[in-house]
Amino acid sequence: MAGGENKTCGDCAFWHTPKCTFSSDQTTLRKSDVACSEFFERQKSKEKPKKKQLKDSGFTVDGCFEAVYVDGKPFFLLKNSETFSIVETVDLNGETFYPKEAKNVPYEPYGLHEGSVPNREELFWKIRAEFDTWIDVEPIWKDILAACVMLTYQQEKLQTIPYVFLYGDNESGKSTVLQVLKFLSYRPMYGVTIPSADLYGYLEDSDGVGCILEDEVQGIQKDTDKIKIYKAGYKQGAVVPRTLMTQFDRIIKYYHTFCFKACASEQIPQVKGFNERFLFIPMIEGSPEKEWADITKEDLDRLHNLRNILLKWRLQSRDWQFPEVQMPMKGRVKELWKPILRITHGLTVYDGLFKFVEEQKNERLNTKQNTLEGHIVKVVSSLYNQGNETIPFSDIWQELVSDLDGKLDDKKPHVMDTSEFFQVTKNKVGYRLREVLSGKSKPSREKDSEGNDTVIKAYVFDPEKLKRVAQKYGYEIVTKLPSLSSSEGVQAPQSMEKEEENIVERGFHPPLELDLLSYSVTNEKKCSNLTIEASSISENSEEKSTVGERSPNLVTNELGIQCPHCKARRKDMFFANDVDLRAHLTAWHERS
Repeated sequence: MAGGENKTCGDCAFWHTPKCTFSSDQTTLRKSDVACSEFFERQKSKEKPKKKQLKDSGFTVDGCFEAVYVDGKPFFLLKNSETFSIVETVDLNGETFYPKEAKNVPYEPYGLHEGSVPNREELFWKIRAEFDTWIDVEPIWKDILAACVMLTYQQEKLQTIPYVFLYGDNESGKSTVLQVLKFLSYRPMYGVTIPSADLYGYLEDSDGVGCILEDEVQGIQKDTDKIKIYKAGYKQGAVVPRTLMTQFDRIIKYYHTFCFKACASEQIPQVKGFNERFLFIPMIEGSPEKEWADITKEDLDRLHNLRNILLKWRLQSRDWQFPEVQMPMKGRVKELWKPILRITHGLTVYDGLFKFVEEQKNERLNTKQNTLEGHIVKVVSSLYNQGNETIPFSDIWQELVSDLDGKLDDKKPHVMDTSEFFQVTKNKVGYRLREVLSGKSKPSREKDSEGNDTVIKAYVFDPEKLKRVAQKYGYEIVTKLPSLSSSEGVQAPQSMEKEEENIVERGFHPPLELDLLSYSVTNEKKCSNLTIEASSISENSEEKSTVGERSPNLVTNELGIQCPHCKARRKDMFFANDVDLRAHLTAWHERS
């Protein structure tokens, strides 16, 4: 083998090929052998071309930009402080970015609108006219849908965004609403029962805050990943973490889920946290001006032109700030409706929308009361207001069965069948008592029907927490009145007991029935001028013969019979029998 200047056979381009002239027996050659005189150096493989960096929207030092198609080619529509311009690329952080093409996005690419942009009032009514054309629902819902379309182009300025849920029977127009939203909303992803993995991919790939439009979402409660996206995604900055396993590593990715979402289904899912993020629009089969099946080229051109105007309005209004509005509500209702009122503030539809929002506040409260949690709060509030600070679970369960009109099976006493919530178990009610009402379980002793002591399960609730939860569901907790002190003009219990001892020493035997001290809290009127001293009652008093024959409406205290009109309770005054009481009442009527 001839010398090859420190080259080896393994470096030769002819290594193990028919062009190798050194030996016909290629198997005897080793990679480490010294190369022959016919050595031909192997060419190094070229580096793969760098992948293009793509964007659909963003900011640069030159201004904000959006990807559009002009004459069938992708460009960026760039808006600086003064004018619009068309550019092929933008530079950002030292890198060059190209516009995304149609194959890289789940929506139809935007085009270029060369004319001027209408003002906000004109733009609103252009959008509103499309919903007038294609769907037949109450006018107020068309106003809300038009406002939602405008919101999708301003989402970066919001802290919360409402969702829209369309529900109704077949052929009620649900899918048509989604079709109009697909044309007019900002960079939407539209599909039927979209897998959660595809939603994560879209949310990761989109540079701007787009939209998710999903049809036929029945059964969504079974997809926990998708439920997480919907629950978290109505609030700015919310993320859903996902763990990705690779061959050599484990990575946690955080998906930003904030964006406008609209769904359609024949039924409303029974998922509490999911439902609270939506504005529900009931759909009924009607007679729109035009059916979607009859759409023409003129209709498509008009819709395309309107969406191009909206994209240009987004760039032009980038520095516009939403006006602040004062709302007579708080909590989730305020979070969902405030964006709609802010985007329409100053428009002719604002007053009608504001009034409708106030009505929706009451309707949403009724909806909340009709949930399982609402019924549980109602039952617990009622039992607590009856003076039960420690409430046996059996009482809560029985009241709940009555309130829900539930059916019990002797074979399954821990389950009740309801028409609205299907099967409700004692275990589920217990969880709700702890999670919603912050109740604490504790054992309690109670006598059974045979008089034996038994240990039962009961719940104790913090009064302040219970009051706040009850208010959230539209119920009221009655504050317990404090017991009286001597400074309020009523003798303290200790002095009353002492007076009772004096009466016993004088030979008087008080009645056995005892009155509740709390009655005296709201009855401050006294009949001090019509009292009878205890010392004036002798052992031969008529009281002995009438104590067992008192009127059923008389109330007794520790000193004797109490007047049902003035609730007199002074320590030096009592009515020993009906005769004394009649005399008092006669004088009372004369004074009146």
